[in-house]
Amino acid sequence: MTPKKKVVLLIVEGFNDQTALAVSLEELLTDENVKFEITNGDITADYIGKNIAAKIGDCVNSHCKIYGFEKSDILEVVLLVDMDGAYISPESIIHHCDHDTPYYNSDKILHSKSEELKKTHDRKMLNLNRLITLPNVSRTIPFSIYFFSCNLDHVICGNANLTKREKSKAANSFQRQFHSDINGFLKFFHGTNIAVGNTYEESWNYIKQDTNSLKRCSNLHIFLSAEAIRIPRDFTEV
Repeated sequence: MTPKKKVVLLIVEGFNDQTALAVSLEELLTDENVKFEITNGDITADYIGKNIAAKIGDCVNSHCKIYGFEKSDILEVVLLVDMDGAYISPESIIHHCDHDTPYYNSDKILHSKSEELKKTHDRKMLNLNRLITLPNVSRTIPFSIYFFSCNLDHVICGNANLTKREKSKAANSFQRQFHSDINGFLKFFHGTNIAVGNTYEESWNYIKQDTNSLKRCSNLHIFLSAEAIRIPRDFTEV
């Protein structure tokens, strides 16, 4: 009898994340199933309350109920988040009437609702700081969180200010580029122009500094290590 496969549950912000990453990650995670939980927005920015960990647990419970899993079937839970400049100083969020949504620069954000955005950033920072130190969710399931900065689009195509249509096109383009090129996928995220930090802790210390949460970078390479996803070592020696 074939043993039941474990589930690596990735919680992402939307369909573009799944489009861009799912095929490559499913191929890399050869020993486990990869299941995506798509949240309606950014948990870390939207959640108001003291227990963000419980919100992640709710995502796990929801997924188990929908797909008929037991919590014991889940090998680990991984949250992928856009940084959105969350750790920049409030002074770097500038009121600008021309931008009804945040407009990202390398050292500041322009927004017509700058004060509201500052409150969102405060909330997101509190939630991120809690989740970074969280080793498990639902008591026993290993948990980790990885970022795209300033956002997924910024990382995969170099532009942090795409329209919804452009975001979809960028995600599809990235998927087509790497769906049959796993080495290329790994090289992209391990590249010196994208990867920051040699360890999980180093990467989060980096993103918290100055305006780094507006810079184009990611720590997904740490998740993509051979130890994390149990793939042959030669895949990551790039």
